[in-house]
Amino acid sequence: MLKIAQKNELNQVSLTGMRALLLVGLLIQAPRTLEEIREVFILYNIMEENHSNDIIRIDLNTLRTMGCEISKATAKTGFKYVLTKHPFGLKIDKNDILVLKKAYKFIKEKGDIKTLLEFDNLFKKIAEYVMDNDIKEQLYGISFTKEFSIDLINTLLNDCKQKNILNIVYQKPTDNVESYKKIITQKLVFKNDKLYLYCYDFDRKDSIILNVKRIKQIISRIIGSGDNQFKIIKIKFHLKSFGILDLNEEEKIIESNENGYIVEAEYHNDFVAMQRVLSFGMNCTVLEPLDFRNKIIQKLKNMRKIYEE
Repeated sequence: MLKIAQKNELNQVSLTGMRALLLVGLLIQAPRTLEEIREVFILYNIMEENHSNDIIRIDLNTLRTMGCEISKATAKTGFKYVLTKHPFGLKIDKNDILVLKKAYKFIKEKGDIKTLLEFDNLFKKIAEYVMDNDIKEQLYGISFTKEFSIDLINTLLNDCKQKNILNIVYQKPTDNVESYKKIITQKLVFKNDKLYLYCYDFDRKDSIILNVKRIKQIISRIIGSGDNQFKIIKIKFHLKSFGILDLNEEEKIIESNENGYIVEAEYHNDFVAMQRVLSFGMNCTVLEPLDFRNKIIQKLKNMRKIYEE
């Protein structure tokens, strides 16, 4: 917004209109007190410091006559005016939805859970101002969170941040039987349209991966994990040059040569490491540790045997 330099060039109707536009913008952003609105009006040179706040009250009533629903400033609202509804909708068509879906698909592949949740909130915010109900529903449907509990995601994010110990009820993928697990939370990962919890399993004494959809209940929680018991597997591999764009945050280049790069990586467990290495195909050669290299060789031999048979 631009500050008006010559207010005397505007008539009173113009000033009223500008205050109304600015006021609705301010209230869409956040609830405001009279003083907060007044400060912005003075800053943008559409109200004098000696003017009464009654001008703002008149502007609020003007918006109400235009179809806006604005609550009264009471102690319950912190003496702020809250815009609960307005008639100024966004026009978004099906082509726009397709563009948003393509952009979000890229974000899902590259972004972390917090970023995805921020976009989820953005789509919901946009949907609030869309008049077409069909388009509104499509906006709500873009985000991956439509299939998950937002409360559970936020709870697990906080657990991972604090490395909390959880006692949970988990539905096994093999026989759908519910079991009890004691785990230390590490991080949430969104991959292949599924949400996974990386954690340490006390019974198995190993780092495991749980499908969040199969977590039926969090029974209890101990804040902080004490000693870190995660068994991170560290490997080193050679990657041909044209595969380098696929590196993620767990992987870093420590050396380069004419044929490619030497990459050092840390993974949650053997399974994740093996899946990651195999995803590079013939572009990747494991260098160390030797026991993991041998596991990869044996895995490839077993795969070849299956195809030969």
